[in-house]
Amino acid sequence: MILWKSIIDIGHTTIMLPLAAAIAGWLLAGGAWKRSLVWCVMFVAGVSLVAFSKVAFLGWATGIPALGFKALSGHVLCASVVLPVFCHVLAHRARAAWRAAAVGSGVAASVGLGMLIVYFDFHSASEAIATFILGMTISLGYLQIAATMPAPRINRASIPCGMLVFALVFALKPSVISHKLDDVALHLSGRERPVAWPRSLVCKARAPLKW
Repeated sequence: MILWKSIIDIGHTTIMLPLAAAIAGWLLAGGAWKRSLVWCVMFVAGVSLVAFSKVAFLGWATGIPALGFKALSGHVLCASVVLPVFCHVLAHRARAAWRAAAVGSGVAASVGLGMLIVYFDFHSASEAIATFILGMTISLGYLQIAATMPAPRINRASIPCGMLVFALVFALKPSVISHKLDDVALHLSGRERPVAWPRSLVCKARAPLKW
């Protein structure tokens, strides 16, 4: 069981944000600055929506109690956005069929992670499904847009640049941002503590799960 829960941590911002940044760095090193810009904008937009949903729930108890929906899942969002694109990057020199298979494997991995999150009661099925749809819209949408732009020119600096960006962002400990959402929600809503649904409507989690 501990092993399966460790797999869930793959979707944590501690790993996914540096990996997303590494993809942007890899694209920039290859001269594909338009692809890099589109990737950053779409990824940040997705993460912002998750943050907004969490702040809205913590500050104003938004959501759909009947469906057990409180807020979008950061783990599912990051995994479903980053993994398909990362797998596409790994297979960038392969044939189209192999690139498609690589993207499919990234999608499958994010589906598996989402299922584990629901199984261990970290998020409800409605939260995981809604977030997965959002993530797929972003990742597959990016790949379609990127296909219309010049491909990156792979050179000796591409991989080292991506690794350097990953290390730099990882060192910044991006997970700290997610821990500030409670403070942001309370400040904006003017409350002393987060709003909570009645106990009969709350889906009890076995352990708290941060982004």
